[in-house]
Amino acid sequence: MILAFAMMFQSRIVLCCLLMIFFCQRVEVDELHISASHLPAEDYPTVEESKSQDYLKSVNQTTYKIDIEISLHENSPAVDILQKLFENVSYPIEFPIENNTINILSITPTTVCQLKSNEIQCKCTGDFTWNSTFCRRYQPCNASTAANHSCDCIRGYPIEATFCDVTPTMVTTTQSTASPKISTIAETTPTTASTKVTTRSPKKNSTRFAFRVLNLEFTDDLRNSSSDMYKKLENEFTTLLEEAFRNVQVDADITILGFSEGSVIVLYNALTDSALTKDDVTSTNQNLMKSLSDRYKVEILPSDEIPCQNEILGIKNFNENETIPCMGMNGFKLIICGKNGQYEVRDFCVLPVLTNLDELTSSSIEVEQNFSSLLQVLSTASQNENITSPGNVEAVVNILMKFSQSNAKPNETDLENFLQTVDSVISSESINTWQILAGRPNTNLSSQLLQSVEDFTSMLNLTNSTSIIRQDNLQLYAVKIDGNENISSFERTYDHFNIEEYSNLSASINISSDELKKVKSNLIVSIAYPTWIDILSSNTLFGDNFIINGLVMTITLTVKKPLNVNMIFSARNHSLDFNTATCAFWNFTASAWDHTGCTTIQKNTSITCSCTHLTSFSILMSPSNKDNNTLKYITQIGVAVSIASLLITIIIEAIVWKQVTKNKTSHTRHVAILNIAVNLLIADVWFIVASSLTTGKKACVAATFFIHFFYLALFFWMFTLGLLLVYHLVLLFHDFTKSTLMGISFGIGYVCPLLISVITIGVAYPRGSYLRENACWLRWKEEYPILAFIIPALVIIATNIIVLIIVIYKLLRPTIGDRLRSNNEDKETFKQIVRSIVVLTPILGLTWGFGIPTFQEKSPIAFHYIFTILNAFQGFFILIFGTCMDKKVREVLLKKFSLSGFSSRTRTAHSTSTGKIRTKPGFLFPAQKNYDISGRIHSGSKDKFLSYSTLN
Repeated sequence: MILAFAMMFQSRIVLCCLLMIFFCQRVEVDELHISASHLPAEDYPTVEESKSQDYLKSVNQTTYKIDIEISLHENSPAVDILQKLFENVSYPIEFPIENNTINILSITPTTVCQLKSNEIQCKCTGDFTWNSTFCRRYQPCNASTAANHSCDCIRGYPIEATFCDVTPTMVTTTQSTASPKISTIAETTPTTASTKVTTRSPKKNSTRFAFRVLNLEFTDDLRNSSSDMYKKLENEFTTLLEEAFRNVQVDADITILGFSEGSVIVLYNALTDSALTKDDVTSTNQNLMKSLSDRYKVEILPSDEIPCQNEILGIKNFNENETIPCMGMNGFKLIICGKNGQYEVRDFCVLPVLTNLDELTSSSIEVEQNFSSLLQVLSTASQNENITSPGNVEAVVNILMKFSQSNAKPNETDLENFLQTVDSVISSESINTWQILAGRPNTNLSSQLLQSVEDFTSMLNLTNSTSIIRQDNLQLYAVKIDGNENISSFERTYDHFNIEEYSNLSASINISSDELKKVKSNLIVSIAYPTWIDILSSNTLFGDNFIINGLVMTITLTVKKPLNVNMIFSARNHSLDFNTATCAFWNFTASAWDHTGCTTIQKNTSITCSCTHLTSFSILMSPSNKDNNTLKYITQIGVAVSIASLLITIIIEAIVWKQVTKNKTSHTRHVAILNIAVNLLIADVWFIVASSLTTGKKACVAATFFIHFFYLALFFWMFTLGLLLVYHLVLLFHDFTKSTLMGISFGIGYVCPLLISVITIGVAYPRGSYLRENACWLRWKEEYPILAFIIPALVIIATNIIVLIIVIYKLLRPTIGDRLRSNNEDKETFKQIVRSIVVLTPILGLTWGFGIPTFQEKSPIAFHYIFTILNAFQGFFILIFGTCMDKKVREVLLKKFSLSGFSSRTRTAHSTSTGKIRTKPGFLFPAQKNYDISGRIHSGSKDKFLSYSTLN
């Protein structure tokens, strides 16, 4: 439409119509949007995305600045027409609109993007410039930049879709060869004093959301914003979203940004006056689900998995990617839709100097003939250029491998140049790059680089007897050994690294003189690298769940012979389990750590390693305790025994029920015991089911809810049992009917845990903070929903401890002041107290109190074992203390099995008939496919097993 106007009418009419288009799109002043037809993918537009956005910002009550982006075909005649239009226009340009007069005071072209030499170049016009951030990110069209590192032209279209920086005082018209981007300043003036134009401050909070419509099929029409289907759904969902936001922020502006596959994902933007809280988002999502439920089946996407959208790349779903060519360089840029709807750009472009070196070093003859000069060029490039991007690092590693595989004999200068290059690509700034490269298939660049260093140092031909090189990210010490002289031992300590993050690392090497005599004339080279801790893989050949926790050191000989070498490492992370420390070397064949030929000795916070060969070494530690395996087996055995015991308990209760529940006291006691057994049994079964589920699935959510509910019900029935015990001991003259006691018991035992578990899932699940990432259980961090289990459990434990104290007090009270009681009476009272403690502790859930010390990081392992044993076998304890030690239960069983003659001989201990409750590991539950909980939370373990030993 714009092109047609430009070619058919005079300049003033064109501008008037242009402004009319803008103002007719939206009556509101905050933000204007204009849609133009998209260009075909194969065409090269001056600006690659034809869907333009107009931003209207309020300067004061009557003055506005409008940014307009226009997309034109490269050879369109309208470019010249628009250029001449801006040159010849006279200001102000006036035209009426809604009883007002629009005065256009100035039109200023700022940015022109065109295709030149097979690349998009975006050039600023007049006094406008790209700031230093864009010049660094996209590279200037020429090498020159201003003193402030700004530039007037960049290579590539910025995905941020921004304009050149506008000089605030710029009001004059400037000339441009083409005008695909125009920054326009317009002023609105009322025609009469009585006419008032009101404006409001622009909304500053923009938030993107997305939801998936499961029963709607994606079609190609939804890619075209001009199609009837697109417009229909856009209008429908906009209306529904505005209604959903009405109770949150009445004047929220909703914009449908587009649709994508899967089935149909709706991406929309909410522009609000104030930032949306989590409660606002939750309320809006609930309103949206409710309003859409009649026609659509909807799933709200979490904020970190919403699609990405911008004017150049359009809409892509989470984790989708696209490659674009590099401008003026080899390689490509990988653009990935990352978390929170943000595009991530991974730069695999290769600097021209590295491309040239890669080509030159492809010939082994060229490498040998120009070995030193080529290394010098590589070293210079590593110092003068930023080579930490993925593409450059990959190129550098390939070039260094070619140097290390040549037949040349490097000297001291060559060594310095080689290590200077290595130092640049293993800097702390490159850690993220190495993590990106580690995810690429069929590549192990970190291992290749380490191999190159070893091969290069084994080729050295030093003229000096020693060589010391210190860089920020490595330290080298080399010594020539002469077999004809008295040989002293080889000793070296590496410490005081410049990078603060690694400044606490140190290591020492010692090779005895007796060992050195075996190698005769030779050159020993040792290098220590602090940053390799975060670069090399932690894969091992001796077990899972290990991480590197010390310096990585390379020790080589020019004439390779086996030697015994002793090393002492300090640990980087002292919170890891030192009992798992393992000395290891890097196995290049397996690309993993191997401990063959190495022995480990732990001395306080240092680790001594003795190995029978030379290569690259370090120490590895497990974040979790090796004893977790023992705790795991205890948990598994205990759960199996508990389930069997609980089934027996329920069967026994069913057999003796009529005979042992004839009075009110006995009835309420056995009701509590039976409910404790049933809840624990169901919770254990759900616990095992959850262990076999994959996290993130809806079944995992259901399992977590039921585990939470039944373990809470278990604790509340233990609480009920404690209250019944106090009632019968203290309130001797106050009587409740059986129905009243049952109503109170079931209310406490089931209503309270149901309310807690429902509120927890209702609040935490919509916010995405209900489940753990690696287990079907309540999340520990992020809003701490686990507290909905821990707090009630600890309160009940504390209350039942008071109940136990009351019981002991009642046992002692009859003898207080009685100085004449016999020795036998003292012993009997003591036995009754011990028996009460033994019986009541597991029944009232007091064994969970042993889990409190495990909250502390580095807590003694003894507490973990005690806690695991007592709680894993709690079902067994319920069978013994809650059922089998009950005198009436034993007599009924003996009578039913015709063994009543023996019942009179059975000596039974005096016992309060309180139900004993068995609880399953409840504070932490195992990750998928495991139902034990054997790992300490404070260790940061990646092990999929959690444990009873963790009260969390």
